[in-house]
Amino acid sequence: MRMILFLAAMILSFPVQAQEKSLQLDIAENGVDITTGFNGASVVAFGTTTEGGGSDVVVTLKGPERTMIVRRKERALIGAWMNRDNIEFRRVPSYYDYAVANSLALDNTASLLSENQIGVDNLDFYAEDSDEDAQTTEVFRDALIGSMQRKGFFPIKAGSLQFIDDNFFKVTFDLPPGVPTGTYTVEAILIREGIVLATESRTLQVGQVGFNARVYLFADDHSFFYGVMAVFLAVLSGWSAFTFLRRD
Repeated sequence: MRMILFLAAMILSFPVQAQEKSLQLDIAENGVDITTGFNGASVVAFGTTTEGGGSDVVVTLKGPERTMIVRRKERALIGAWMNRDNIEFRRVPSYYDYAVANSLALDNTASLLSENQIGVDNLDFYAEDSDEDAQTTEVFRDALIGSMQRKGFFPIKAGSLQFIDDNFFKVTFDLPPGVPTGTYTVEAILIREGIVLATESRTLQVGQVGFNARVYLFADDHSFFYGVMAVFLAVLSGWSAFTFLRRD
């Protein structure tokens, strides 16, 4: 229904907006609710462009930025491993994905891709107060990217953006279970011949609701009592299983 209303508004206002705005963007839902048994969700973005052939559209989905620490383990004793080195990275997106209409955007200059953070390798998170050389820092950065990709929070490659007709496009991002909560940004970038013609963005709220939200808030606000309760419930469950399920 949201998509139908969006198309209707575009058609009615097209004579006025065609000269003013070459790119428009919207999302099917403004939020993703994480409840008990959450098994992932889809984020659908759609929009229009008045540019014809020779241009390309890139759509990115980025989660809230966080500080993350990457540690490297080394063998210290026989059969024992310990954390030796670590690097703290700032402004790491907790989630990132992107989609392109075709290969044009990926063939643009490196400066354009880097400036607009198109692709995992062009995300601008950085090492904070690191004493390591550039090569070692790059190894840690690659390890962080690999870890995020294994969790499904970073893409292995660009997704596919679908043009339904010459002007209307649609893209779907799949959020995995365990996706971080917070405010996400959906951004569309219109590119022609290596030049960014227009950008549009929308925000998306990903959060826990219901019982999950109450447990999460309690654990965050009262971490000590939450830990004590978790240990108590674990001991109680073990004792109950031993008492009531034993054969004698």
